[in-house]
Amino acid sequence: MLFDLSDRAKLVLSGADALRFLNGQLTNDVGALAPGHVLYACALTVKGKLCADLYVTRLQDKIYLDCDPVLRDTLRARLERYIIADDVVLEEADLGLIHWLGRLDSAKIKNTPSPIQSNRFGIAGVDFWFPNSEKAALLEALPEPLSGPDETEVFRIERGIPRWGTELSESVIPNEAGLQNRAISYTKGCYVGQEVISRIKSIGHVNRHLCGLFTHVEIISGDQLFSDSDGKAVGNVTSVCQSDRVGGIIALAYVRRGFDKPGSSLEVRRDSGLIGVAEVRSLPFITSE
Repeated sequence: MLFDLSDRAKLVLSGADALRFLNGQLTNDVGALAPGHVLYACALTVKGKLCADLYVTRLQDKIYLDCDPVLRDTLRARLERYIIADDVVLEEADLGLIHWLGRLDSAKIKNTPSPIQSNRFGIAGVDFWFPNSEKAALLEALPEPLSGPDETEVFRIERGIPRWGTELSESVIPNEAGLQNRAISYTKGCYVGQEVISRIKSIGHVNRHLCGLFTHVEIISGDQLFSDSDGKAVGNVTSVCQSDRVGGIIALAYVRRGFDKPGSSLEVRRDSGLIGVAEVRSLPFITSE
């Protein structure tokens, strides 16, 4: 599968202190990131809430960041706030970005930018960064058409990948969205928000989790979830799609701890009216392309 991510906001950092500076701002161990590799991370407030989720791509002399388009201005402002006496230059990167899902046989493609190993959907893939003027040539060289927006969204939900504006926002702690294994290092040095994240690790849990739901009824984002045993409100639906691979309607939802066990049944309600019942599923719904 081939995904066009060129609409994502992109920043480029350069300067002698760029790597050290970024490592003090993000949740993952950017300091250990080798040139030619990609890392998923979060930027947090001092209270441990999300400012952004993003991918960090390190090249020899520059570091590229990409995030959801709506975070273009806020992520840049968040980083610039902490650049004080650092030798860091932060600029917008006018580049295209395409992701190929799966391992690409470089012998089968020619005249393309160097592929960079990347894991954006929980499956090994490669990124291509390129000048926008070279997009048409790159797509012609790749032996597969681009996935459309609807197909991409279905696959994202099937893989249980949270997205800014649906599952992720300024009110979310990374652990609630299940990002602790992908985006957080518990062994690196200090970063903004670390105290809260370390405290959560010590406690051992958060009060809600991002879960999967499976149903055959027409649910929508924003529907509320209730325990079918005592009628308590226990969560809300964030993203929904019809999945032929799973065989029904699937959704991502935040569910309170204690009601999120896979196989549990939850009532789905809208405007106080019962829509139907959904089964809690573990994520991802599918484990391969």
